[in-house]
Parts: sequence; C-alpha cells; structure tokens
Amino acid sequence: MRRYILTIMAAMMASAVVAQVATRTVRVEVRNDNDFDKVAEPVAVKLKDVKKLNFSVRGASVMEGGKVIQSQLDDMDGDFEYDELFFVTDIKAHESKVFDVNLSATNDESNKFVALKGDENKIYTALQFRDKKDKYPDLLRVEAKGSTNLFNDIYMHGMTIESELTGYRIYFDERQNIDLYGKRYPRIELPETQFYTTAEQLKAGYGVDVLWAGKAIGCGSFKQYDGKQPQNWTNVGLRGQRVVTTGPLRTIVEMYDLAMERPSANGAERYDVRQMYTLVAGHRDLTVDVTFRNVGDMKFCTGVQKVGVTADDSVRRGHKPEGMIREDGIAMSWGCDYPDMGKKQIWAPEAIGMAVFVPTKYIKGRNEDELNYVYVVTPDASQTLRYYVTFCADKEEQGYHSANEWFTSLDAWKKNVEKTVKIRVLK
Repeated sequence: MRRYILTIMAAMMASAVVAQVATRTVRVEVRNDNDFDKVAEPVAVKLKDVKKLNFSVRGASVMEGGKVIQSQLDDMDGDFEYDELFFVTDIKAHESKVFDVNLSATNDESNKFVALKGDENKIYTALQFRDKKDKYPDLLRVEAKGSTNLFNDIYMHGMTIESELTGYRIYFDERQNIDLYGKRYPRIELPETQFYTTAEQLKAGYGVDVLWAGKAIGCGSFKQYDGKQPQNWTNVGLRGQRVVTTGPLRTIVEMYDLAMERPSANGAERYDVRQMYTLVAGHRDLTVDVTFRNVGDMKFCTGVQKVGVTADDSVRRGHKPEGMIREDGIAMSWGCDYPDMGKKQIWAPEAIGMAVFVPTKYIKGRNEDELNYVYVVTPDASQTLRYYVTFCADKEEQGYHSANEWFTSLDAWKKNVEKTVKIRVLK
C-alpha cells in the first residue's frame, strides 16, 4: 500500500513538472528608432530566439498593457511545427513598447490564432479548385507540369489574397501576372465577390477587378528578361502555387517554377525560381521575396505597366496616363482603362495608381517601352531578392484620386518599408 501511494505521489510530481515546463512567458521589446510613426507595423518573433523553450509551441497569446491583442502562429517551412509568432502594432517615432508573450504546449488556453471578441479576420487567402459542381474546395498546394494548362481549372485563375485595403491574385500560367482588386470601403470582400463582381454587387458598393494587363507586366509581376523586354515563364519543368501560412493578420503564398533550363558552357543546366508574397493586415502593399537556384548570370525584371496608354480619351475619363521610373528604385504609374475587355457592359473603366520599389543593390538597369516601366534585376550573393508592390484605386473613399496625390505618397511608402522596427526577446 505504501509503495502504491509513493508511486501515485511520484506520478503527480512528474505531472506537475510537465505542467510547469508546458508554458513559457517572455517579454518582447519593439523599438521604433525612426523619426516617423509606424502604423500596423509587422512584428514577427522567431521562436528559435526564445531561450529555454523546450517544447513544441501549440498556442500563444500576446498582451499589451494588460490587454490581449490579436496574434497568430505560423509554420514557415511546412514541418507542422510553428516557427514564428506574428502580430501588428502602431508605434510612435522613437517609442519603445514591451509585450508579454505566453507560449503554450497546448491550445486549450489559446488557439493558433487569437481572435478576440469583436475582432474579425483582416486577411483572406484562397487557392481553390474549380470543380463541375461549383464546390470550389480549398487547396494548400497545386503543382503541374509546365506544359499543363490549369489556368481555367483554378478558381479565380490562381491564388488570391486580400487585406482590408487591397486584393491581389497571381495567375497560374506562364504569365504569372499580379492582378488587382480595388475597393470602395476598407473591408474583406473576396469571399463574396471572388474577383467576379456582379452588377448587383457593384450597385451595393462592392469592389471589382481594376486591372487589364494584357501583354504588359501588370503591377509588380516578376518575369524573365531577354535583354530587351519581359518574358513569360515558358521553359518550366514544374509550376506550382502554395499557401505557406495564413491567419487573421498575415498571409504568405508562394509561386514557383522548377527545373527550367538555361544554356551554359557545359550544356543545358537546370535552375529554379521561387517567389514568396506577403500581405499584412492594415497594409495595401505586398512584400515579394524571390529565391534562386543555379541561375548563373541570368537577368530578371519587375515593374509596372503604363495604365491606359492604349485607351482613348473617352475611356480615360480625364485620367491621362502618367508615370516614371526613377534611379532610386521606385517605378510608378497612373491611368484609367477597362479592367476586363470582355465585360465592358458591366465593369466601367477604373482609374488606378501602381508602384514598385526595388532596392538599388538589385538593379542592373532600367527600361521603358511602349507598355511598361521595367527594372532589370539580379539576386544578391545569397541568391535572394526582395522588392515591394503597391497600388491604389480611385474608387476608394479614403484613398488617392489623382496621379499627383499618388506619386507624392510614394516617398513616404519607400521610407516606411526601408526603415523597420527593432524586435528583441528580453527573457
């Protein structure tokens, strides 16, 4: 009997130890050393930077000033283990904030996403299959031989992401163009319109597809470059799209082209290019991270098209095409045109502004042709490249409504993405 009681006591003590190490509380400092305020600033805490974290994290909560704020856990490498804790914050110039973070080995206290009462998802992500019964099942990954045409088999023609301010889709075909969805009001709409806004939805104030790219580069699309102009991704062994992670505050999706061939002194060599797109709640802009394998001295490009340059004055509605490509890495465009040449009876011409910012260390040249403003780029020594994409729609009630307004705003945007906050795990 005494041995039985001692065994129970030992088991209870072991359980207590397990319970003690099943959580870890740390403080995270976010410091803005800049001379300007930051709004909806992304804060990504790498869990590998948390010392004495000896368990797999399954739940987390973040507190600011004693109040729980919205956050999410993200698996960045697809191994079913969370790698980052993510949240956003408003922080004034030269301000420092400290957040209390509780990490847990269970999700009883808090789930992968902390969605508070009154808080709605501020991000939408979709990669869906178009089936015959119009069920549109959600997918996490789509892959196909480069010669296989799945453009019409993927609902909305490719993966789609949305914040309250803007919506984007990346086509699943050789163009891989970035298409744009503009809105009148800051809210999530694509679960309802799916990029195919009806006449009734337009009357009710919903947004719509606002860009017809045609043969142009669109808004920040990433392309191969032949020395004269952008080229589509036609020499592809395997093409894929996948949802890396998504939640109420951030989504990351990937477009990739594998087993492409390029000439070399040793004959044809294979190379890969992967593009990662990140959209954060409260932001209209995308961060694009490109990684390369075995590309040699190949050149690539990105940029913006000249909106409305092929339209006549009756379509432009007083918005003449304007734009420029600057030495400091900003290319910008403003204009008006039909967003879909096949739906002119439903969708009126839309005035929009577009821009890309490419850090100068990647830029090898600038090119302007009849349709585009293009930066010629190559990766850095680590075989990576990062650039930024943004746009606005004239239809936004609280947006930009002229080329001058849009162009004037872009220097502050460039400064904001260049000058990030400092993040430090204190204990």
